[in-house]
Amino acid sequence: MIGFRWCLICLTGLMAVAAAQASTVDLVEGRDPAELPRYPHAWIVDYAVDGEVLPRDFVTSRVDRIRRDLYLEGARRIEATLERVTYQLPEGTPPQDVAAHYAQLLGDAVVFRCSGRDCGRSNDWANQIFGRAMLYGPDANQAYLAAEIGDQLLMLYVIERGNKRVYAHLELLSPQGRRGAAVADGGAQPEAAGRRAFRWRELEGVVPDADGVLGPTALERLQTLAAAMADAGGLDPRAELYLVCHLYGVGPVVELRARSVRCADSAAAQLADSLGRGVEAFGAGPLLPRGEAPRNRLELIIAGPASAE
Repeated sequence: MIGFRWCLICLTGLMAVAAAQASTVDLVEGRDPAELPRYPHAWIVDYAVDGEVLPRDFVTSRVDRIRRDLYLEGARRIEATLERVTYQLPEGTPPQDVAAHYAQLLGDAVVFRCSGRDCGRSNDWANQIFGRAMLYGPDANQAYLAAEIGDQLLMLYVIERGNKRVYAHLELLSPQGRRGAAVADGGAQPEAAGRRAFRWRELEGVVPDADGVLGPTALERLQTLAAAMADAGGLDPRAELYLVCHLYGVGPVVELRARSVRCADSAAAQLADSLGRGVEAFGAGPLLPRGEAPRNRLELIIAGPASAE
């Protein structure tokens, strides 16, 4: 009887080992896009190729939201085919190490990189950008990079989920024809759902002080910029205008937010008077960093139809 029980235990152990080994085997149809060597000990759990040329987003910034709308400071919308692969990695693999692996391989081809909460909300990356719910996890446990490899564009997102499973999702876009314009220079960027387009513009020279107050020089510059926008042909009447005030400094976040709200309210009122239309104010305080040295600034965001000029 003891021998029989021992055999059962051995058999159960062998089956567990076999199952564990099988779980680390690639899908038969899977492969490494662009022939990029994968992170050590990673295995492919999902792979697909979409050869249809469709509008797709190449994201080169963190992901934010203004109210309910997705906002990408940097992105390109291009006509492209898509190859995507999802890897699973051993538990405990730091997402930043995986991103660093690809960053080292790609070198100067990397055009954007972020990690942790600096990337925005994992929920938006998983469900809005990639449409893959399995990529959702704690915001602190994520990493992302974007790269340009010749004529192809690569996006890599890595997440350690709450259940400790680690996934790396890689998408390779192969553009057809001319690439779309980048939002970073003020071009239009349709939201991932394709319903709206966003333009953003930093109001250069309109710098609030530490208390969020716009001095005479800043107010004069704001009026000059508003006049220039009006002289350029005005704004699409269907578009919504948002003025965002960013304030950094020493003190509680709640106080910085309060100052930035006053700053945004004041500047939005001035801009609305100059443009002859409504401008909604939003005080971000220090809560929307841009991966650069913190600096006080104002940004105008224009949300309208994708065809808006």
